[in-house]
Amino acid sequence: MAAIRLRITDPADDGQPPRGPQRRCCPQIVSIPPVRAAGRAWLDSVIGVIGGSGGVGASTFAAVLTSVAERGVLIDLDPVGGGIDVLLGIDDLPGARWSGLRVEGGYLDPALLGEGLPRWREVAVLAADQPPNAAAVAQVVAAAAQLGTVVLDLPRSPGPLREAGLAECELCVLVASARDVRSLVAAAAVLRSLPDVPVGVVLRRGGFAVDEAVDLLGAPLLGVLPAVDRPPGRSAARVALGVVDGLAA
Repeated sequence: MAAIRLRITDPADDGQPPRGPQRRCCPQIVSIPPVRAAGRAWLDSVIGVIGGSGGVGASTFAAVLTSVAERGVLIDLDPVGGGIDVLLGIDDLPGARWSGLRVEGGYLDPALLGEGLPRWREVAVLAADQPPNAAAVAQVVAAAAQLGTVVLDLPRSPGPLREAGLAECELCVLVASARDVRSLVAAAAVLRSLPDVPVGVVLRRGGFAVDEAVDLLGAPLLGVLPAVDRPPGRSAARVALGVVDGLAA
């Protein structure tokens, strides 16, 4: 049977306005049967990024990480993050968000998925303008991973959505702050809540020495960021390249 490609339609066709008041256009990407079994041999790397506490710049680092990866795809799985397209300043660009995905066990054509998403730099971005469907995460990630390295911006709180994302990850990057005891205790609690998945730490400098903070967290150190890095500079890109190169080695 010939492959059936997904359709990209505009909500205006049925008289429904785009969801999310700040998005200029939110077309729909609809999967169509038949179901195609997903193997993993052809998948590129899938990396999760999660913040150890609020305000550490995890979503920003996820974006930088995707930008240094070849043909990267950034998928927002944080339902209360405000939308990563808003963070990146591309919320006025047309393209599908999670509200425009209609995944019901059908086949997602990777090329059309990539074409239907807005871009930040060269990165295709799937933003969460509404809570993503946890049941659809595996299928969306599988399609995106045929385009290149996939980075998932994960929520800190445990739940079906975060677990669905982590189940697809080759590596989870915890962005933590060494600012104070509270920040490190919060990051350690997030680490303990993670399932059995390889985890590494990107540490933002603070009041604690790097070695001391890493010992407290008990996870491998992937890189160190300055205490303040706004906008993200060379240090974030350098650490991100190290993460990507480490997976490719």
